Amino acid sequence: MNTKKKTINVLIENDQLFTSIYNDNQKIQVIVNKTIAHFKITDADNRLLRRDDGSVILDYSKTIEEVGIFDGETLRFIVKVDKPNRDKGFA
Repeated sequence: MNTKKKTINVLIENDQLFTSIYNDNQKIQVIVNKTIAHFKITDADNRLLRRDDGSVILDYSKTIEEVGIFDGETLRFIVKVDKPNRDKGFA
């Protein structure tokens, strides 16, 4: 079995960056778990994993290959922000 390795960056708030090497067949959950451990994140349930193009990765059980993450891509593990209530208007 020939598994390709990819370097993937994960960015969180305050421009903190975590870089690690993963195999194509590893699950997205591995990236999330390593990021949580590296930064000692306690609010992981309140975060979203986004790709460079802004799309959100919701299924952490998929592999890196299935999601199509490329070598050197930077993912953003960001805190969810509530959208403003449009009925109340803007400030």
